[in-house]
Amino acid sequence: MLRRKLASTALCALAALALTTGTSVAATAEPARAEAKTINYQTAQPGNLAAQIDESVAIWNKVLKNVQFAKGSGGISVSVYDGTGPAPGTASCVGCTSGVIKIYPRKAEEYKAGIVRVIVHEFGHILSLNHPSDIGNCDKVMAGGACDNPQPSADEIAAVDRFWNRPVLPAPGAPADDSAIFGTPAR
Repeated sequence: MLRRKLASTALCALAALALTTGTSVAATAEPARAEAKTINYQTAQPGNLAAQIDESVAIWNKVLKNVQFAKGSGGISVSVYDGTGPAPGTASCVGCTSGVIKIYPRKAEEYKAGIVRVIVHEFGHILSLNHPSDIGNCDKVMAGGACDNPQPSADEIAAVDRFWNRPVLPAPGAPADDSAIFGTPAR
C-alpha cells in the first residue's frame, strides 16, 4: 500500500513538473537543428596514399564544428587508381554521408595539383561544396587548379558548417543549401 502511494505521489510530481516546464520551453523553442554528424570513411584501395588521405580528413576535422569524419565502414569509400582518370579526383555525391571518392595521382601530377589538396577537395564535395566560379584560385580548395594549398577558405568552412547545422525542416523562404555561394556544379 505504501509503495502504491509513493509511486502515485511521484507520478503526480513528475506530471506537474512536465506541465510547468513544458509551457516555458514551448514558448522559447527554436527550430530543431540537425545534430552534429559523423561521416565514416574507409580506404578501400589506398595504394601508397593512406597517410595523405588521413591528413586530408584531419584538415577538415580540425576546422569544422557540425560534422566530422571518422574511420569506419558504411560511409565514404576512398580508392586510389594507377591509371589516369577524367580528373585528379572524383566524388560520387555532394552533401552526403555515403559515396565514393576516386583519386588519380598521375592526373594530379599532370595538372600540377598537390595530392593532399586534391583529396581535401574531393572530401569537400562530400561535405556539400561545389566548384566556385573562379576556378584556379589557390585560396579556395574547391577551385581546383595547379595549387598545393590544402587548406579550405573561411567561406568554404562556414558553408560546410551551415549545411550540416541547417534546420531539420527549412524555415519558410530560407534556402535549402549554400549552392548560391558555390554555384558551379561538381564534376
